[in-house]
Amino acid sequence: MGRTLNSRKYKTKRYRRDLDQVYNDDMASDGSIKKLTEQELDELKPGMGQFYCIPCVKYFESQVAIKTHTSTKRHKRRLKELKSIPYTPDEADFAAGHNVEKFLKKKEGYQNKLEAPTIKTMLTPQNKTAVEAAYKESSNEMDLE
Repeated sequence: MGRTLNSRKYKTKRYRRDLDQVYNDDMASDGSIKKLTEQELDELKPGMGQFYCIPCVKYFESQVAIKTHTSTKRHKRRLKELKSIPYTPDEADFAAGHNVEKFLKKKEGYQNKLEAPTIKTMLTPQNKTAVEAAYKESSNEMDLE
């Protein structure tokens, strides 16, 4: 049937990286976060690659666009999902009573990672006043030109 192929294309086109991939790769260390937030100019990416939302794995055109995105429900939902520890097969083993110490050490590592200052500030939702301030900044820049 032709419809299933089209729906598969639609899903594949809009696929975002899974939570465990974001958690283990993009948020692995301060260096990886800094690398994503301070990228070189790239003409092929939206906004020249300068406005990137790490939790949502998405590029934006301008500072205003990313500020309004941070106040949306979709972004806040993604932050809430990232605050929980990703499910692993070790968790299933723990529930069965196997490798308890290994699981507890891994869980402690995840908790320590969430308490890191850079990740903690990234995972806190921003209020609307920050969005309004960014909008005013961009309108002031446009007035100056």
